[in-house]
Amino acid sequence: MRKIFVLCLFISSLFAIQAKQINSIEDIDTNKEVILVFSIPSCPWCIRQINVLEKIKEKRDSLQIVKVVKDSDIYNKLIEKYPFPVQFYPTSFLVDKEDNELNIKYEFQGFQKEKNIIKVLDSIDEF
Repeated sequence: MRKIFVLCLFISSLFAIQAKQINSIEDIDTNKEVILVFSIPSCPWCIRQINVLEKIKEKRDSLQIVKVVKDSDIYNKLIEKYPFPVQFYPTSFLVDKEDNELNIKYEFQGFQKEKNIIKVLDSIDEF
């Protein structure tokens, strides 16, 4: 049973790898809606969140998903430069990039269902 669980976890992590990992802020697209997903390795909720976001991305070409892993160089740079209040994993932020600076538009704490994320994406001007 344990082997099956480990195998399932491994397979689900392969699907989660599709999210873009960045090395600097310059790697974030300017003309897209960007969701930064702050995560930790081996977090099952982080993997599920990335999978939900990838499903949404299939329907929206204007969405970029960026995985920011705890203790990576970019994680430390983002936490140092911006007010990303990460207390739970996963924590995601909808941001836009202007003049090589990030503007936080919305914050998702913890795992979010697809309908919650789409609701925010569809009505972001109201927040």
